[in-house]
Amino acid sequence: MTARDDILARVAAAATHRASHPGGHTPATLETGFDRFASRLRGVGGEAHGPVPAWSAGEAASRVVALRADGGSIFAAESAADLLGPGPWVVPPAELAPIAFEDVAVALMLGTVAVAENAAVALLGREAPQRAMPFLCRHLILLVPANSIVPDQHAAQAALPADAFAHHHLTWISGPSKTADIEQTLVYGAHGPLTLDVIAYGEVA
Repeated sequence: MTARDDILARVAAAATHRASHPGGHTPATLETGFDRFASRLRGVGGEAHGPVPAWSAGEAASRVVALRADGGSIFAAESAADLLGPGPWVVPPAELAPIAFEDVAVALMLGTVAVAENAAVALLGREAPQRAMPFLCRHLILLVPANSIVPDQHAAQAALPADAFAHHHLTWISGPSKTADIEQTLVYGAHGPLTLDVIAYGEVA
Protein backbone atom coordinates (compact mmCIF):
# COMPACT_ATOMS: atom_id res chain seq x y z
CA MET A 1 0.00 0.00 0.00
CA THR A 2 1.33 3.41 -0.94
CA ALA A 3 1.32 6.40 1.38
CA ARG A 4 -1.51 7.87 -0.72
CA ASP A 5 -3.63 4.71 -0.33
CA ASP A 6 -2.94 4.71 3.41
CA ILE A 7 -4.09 8.33 3.77
CA LEU A 8 -7.24 7.75 1.74
CA ALA A 9 -8.08 4.62 3.72
CA ARG A 10 -7.74 6.50 7.01
CA VAL A 11 -9.92 9.35 5.66
CA ALA A 12 -12.58 6.87 4.56
CA ALA A 13 -12.48 5.11 7.92
CA ALA A 14 -12.86 8.40 9.76
CA ALA A 15 -15.86 9.49 7.67
CA THR A 16 -18.41 7.66 9.78
CA HIS A 17 -21.01 10.42 10.00
CA ARG A 18 -24.26 9.43 8.36
CA ALA A 19 -27.36 11.59 7.89
CA SER A 20 -30.70 10.56 6.51
CA HIS A 21 -32.06 12.30 3.44
CA PRO A 22 -34.25 15.27 4.48
CA GLY A 23 -36.94 14.33 1.97
CA GLY A 24 -38.57 16.36 -0.74
CA HIS A 25 -38.54 20.15 -0.66
CA THR A 26 -41.86 21.71 0.26
CA PRO A 27 -42.01 25.07 -1.50
CA ALA A 28 -43.41 28.10 0.26
CA THR A 29 -46.94 29.13 -0.61
CA LEU A 30 -46.66 32.21 -2.80
CA GLU A 31 -49.21 34.63 -4.16
CA THR A 32 -50.33 34.11 -7.72
CA GLY A 33 -52.68 35.72 -10.20
CA PHE A 34 -52.51 38.64 -12.60
CA ASP A 35 -52.29 41.38 -9.95
CA ARG A 36 -49.24 39.80 -8.34
CA PHE A 37 -47.62 39.26 -11.73
CA ALA A 38 -48.33 42.86 -12.77
CA SER A 39 -46.84 44.20 -9.53
CA ARG A 40 -43.66 42.18 -9.96
CA LEU A 41 -43.38 43.18 -13.62
CA ARG A 42 -43.59 46.86 -12.70
CA GLY A 43 -40.83 46.22 -10.18
CA VAL A 44 -38.46 45.07 -12.93
CA GLY A 45 -39.33 47.86 -15.35
CA GLY A 46 -42.10 46.30 -17.44
CA GLU A 47 -45.83 46.95 -17.76
CA ALA A 48 -48.73 44.49 -17.64
CA HIS A 49 -52.07 45.04 -19.34
CA GLY A 50 -55.34 43.18 -18.87
CA PRO A 51 -56.63 40.66 -18.51
CA VAL A 52 -58.66 41.25 -21.67
CA PRO A 53 -60.99 38.84 -23.50
CA ALA A 54 -59.22 36.88 -26.19
CA TRP A 55 -61.42 38.46 -28.86
CA SER A 56 -60.18 41.94 -27.91
CA ALA A 57 -56.49 41.08 -27.67
CA GLY A 58 -55.89 42.78 -31.03
CA GLU A 59 -57.43 46.03 -29.80
CA ALA A 60 -55.35 45.92 -26.62
CA ALA A 61 -52.20 45.23 -28.60
CA SER A 62 -52.94 48.10 -31.01
CA ARG A 63 -53.19 50.51 -28.08
CA VAL A 64 -49.86 49.41 -26.69
CA VAL A 65 -48.23 49.55 -30.13
CA ALA A 66 -49.46 53.14 -30.49
CA LEU A 67 -47.68 54.00 -27.23
CA ARG A 68 -44.41 52.33 -28.21
CA ALA A 69 -44.04 52.75 -31.97
CA ASP A 70 -41.29 55.26 -32.70
CA GLY A 71 -40.51 54.60 -36.33
CA GLY A 72 -39.34 51.39 -37.88
CA SER A 73 -41.13 48.13 -38.57
CA ILE A 74 -43.87 46.57 -36.46
CA PHE A 75 -43.59 42.80 -36.65
CA ALA A 76 -45.73 40.07 -35.15
CA ALA A 77 -44.63 36.45 -35.08
CA GLU A 78 -47.04 34.29 -37.08
CA SER A 79 -48.65 32.72 -34.00
CA ALA A 80 -49.18 36.15 -32.44
CA ALA A 81 -50.67 37.52 -35.66
CA ASP A 82 -53.10 34.58 -35.78
CA LEU A 83 -54.35 35.51 -32.31
CA LEU A 84 -54.46 39.28 -32.87
CA GLY A 85 -55.91 39.47 -36.36
CA PRO A 86 -55.40 42.55 -38.56
CA GLY A 87 -53.50 45.47 -37.10
CA PRO A 88 -50.54 47.76 -37.66
CA TRP A 89 -48.21 44.75 -37.60
CA VAL A 90 -47.01 42.40 -40.32
CA VAL A 91 -45.52 38.91 -40.16
CA PRO A 92 -41.83 39.13 -41.10
CA PRO A 93 -40.69 37.09 -44.09
CA ALA A 94 -39.19 33.77 -43.08
CA GLU A 95 -36.04 34.44 -45.11
CA LEU A 96 -35.32 37.79 -43.44
CA ALA A 97 -31.74 38.00 -42.22
CA PRO A 98 -31.27 38.47 -38.45
CA ILE A 99 -29.57 41.86 -38.93
CA ALA A 100 -32.82 43.17 -40.46
CA PHE A 101 -34.46 43.06 -37.03
CA GLU A 102 -32.29 45.89 -35.71
CA ASP A 103 -34.77 48.34 -37.26
CA VAL A 104 -37.85 46.73 -35.65
CA ALA A 105 -39.65 49.27 -33.48
CA VAL A 106 -42.16 46.82 -31.95
CA ALA A 107 -42.22 43.03 -31.92
CA LEU A 108 -45.26 41.04 -30.77
CA MET A 109 -44.91 37.41 -29.69
CA LEU A 110 -46.82 34.74 -27.78
CA GLY A 111 -45.65 33.73 -24.32
CA THR A 112 -46.63 30.37 -22.88
CA VAL A 113 -46.33 30.53 -19.08
CA ALA A 114 -46.03 33.55 -16.77
CA VAL A 115 -44.59 33.53 -13.24
CA ALA A 116 -46.07 35.71 -10.49
CA GLU A 117 -42.96 35.29 -8.31
CA ASN A 118 -40.50 36.99 -10.67
CA ALA A 119 -42.59 38.29 -13.62
CA ALA A 120 -40.85 35.93 -16.04
CA VAL A 121 -42.60 34.82 -19.23
CA ALA A 122 -41.60 31.71 -21.18
CA LEU A 123 -41.00 32.32 -24.87
CA LEU A 124 -40.78 28.99 -26.69
CA GLY A 125 -38.69 28.49 -29.78
CA ARG A 126 -41.73 27.54 -31.83
CA GLU A 127 -43.28 30.95 -31.06
CA ALA A 128 -40.07 32.73 -32.08
CA PRO A 129 -39.00 31.28 -35.43
CA GLN A 130 -37.01 34.47 -36.04
CA ARG A 131 -34.63 34.07 -33.11
CA ALA A 132 -33.20 37.59 -33.31
CA MET A 133 -36.49 39.47 -33.21
CA PRO A 134 -37.19 39.54 -29.44
CA PHE A 135 -33.62 40.66 -28.72
CA LEU A 136 -33.00 43.26 -31.44
CA CYS A 137 -36.39 45.01 -31.38
CA ARG A 138 -36.66 48.30 -29.47
CA HIS A 139 -39.98 47.43 -27.81
CA LEU A 140 -41.24 43.91 -27.06
CA ILE A 141 -44.86 42.94 -26.44
CA LEU A 142 -45.62 39.45 -25.13
CA LEU A 143 -49.13 38.00 -25.06
CA VAL A 144 -49.87 35.33 -22.46
CA PRO A 145 -53.05 33.45 -21.51
CA ALA A 146 -54.35 34.85 -18.23
CA ASN A 147 -54.85 31.31 -16.92
CA SER A 148 -51.18 30.49 -17.50
CA ILE A 149 -49.94 32.60 -14.57
CA VAL A 150 -48.43 30.33 -11.91
CA PRO A 151 -47.02 31.25 -8.48
CA ASP A 152 -43.33 30.34 -8.83
CA GLN A 153 -40.60 29.15 -11.15
CA HIS A 154 -40.93 25.53 -9.99
CA ALA A 155 -44.59 25.51 -11.03
CA ALA A 156 -43.69 27.27 -14.27
CA GLN A 157 -41.18 24.61 -15.25
CA ALA A 158 -43.79 21.93 -14.54
CA ALA A 159 -46.40 23.81 -16.60
CA LEU A 160 -44.29 23.95 -19.76
CA PRO A 161 -45.66 21.84 -22.63
CA ALA A 162 -44.06 18.48 -23.26
CA ASP A 163 -42.35 19.73 -26.44
CA ALA A 164 -41.00 22.93 -24.87
CA PHE A 165 -37.41 21.89 -25.53
CA ALA A 166 -38.03 20.42 -28.98
CA HIS A 167 -37.15 23.71 -30.68
CA HIS A 168 -34.00 25.75 -30.96
CA HIS A 169 -34.36 27.59 -27.65
CA LEU A 170 -36.56 28.50 -24.70
CA THR A 171 -36.14 31.94 -23.15
CA TRP A 172 -37.43 33.29 -19.84
CA ILE A 173 -37.98 37.04 -20.16
CA SER A 174 -38.56 39.25 -17.12
CA GLY A 175 -38.70 42.97 -17.81
CA PRO A 176 -36.83 44.98 -20.46
CA SER A 177 -33.10 44.85 -20.98
CA LYS A 178 -31.22 46.74 -18.26
CA THR A 179 -27.79 47.02 -16.74
CA ALA A 180 -26.05 49.03 -14.03
CA ASP A 181 -22.53 47.82 -14.73
CA ILE A 182 -21.18 51.30 -15.50
CA GLU A 183 -20.99 53.58 -12.46
CA GLN A 184 -24.01 51.78 -10.98
CA THR A 185 -26.28 53.84 -13.24
CA LEU A 186 -29.36 51.88 -14.37
CA VAL A 187 -29.67 51.93 -18.16
CA TYR A 188 -32.57 50.38 -20.08
CA GLY A 189 -32.22 48.86 -23.52
CA ALA A 190 -28.46 48.40 -23.34
CA HIS A 191 -28.45 44.91 -24.85
CA GLY A 192 -32.08 44.19 -25.72
CA PRO A 193 -35.55 45.77 -25.80
CA LEU A 194 -36.00 49.17 -24.21
CA THR A 195 -39.48 48.26 -22.94
CA LEU A 196 -41.47 45.11 -22.23
CA ASP A 197 -45.27 45.02 -22.20
CA VAL A 198 -47.19 41.87 -21.31
CA ILE A 199 -50.84 41.56 -22.31
CA ALA A 200 -52.82 38.86 -20.49
CA TYR A 201 -55.80 37.60 -22.48
CA GLY A 202 -58.63 35.16 -21.89
CA GLU A 203 -60.19 33.87 -18.68
CA VAL A 204 -58.32 34.06 -15.40
CA ALA A 205 -57.73 30.69 -13.76
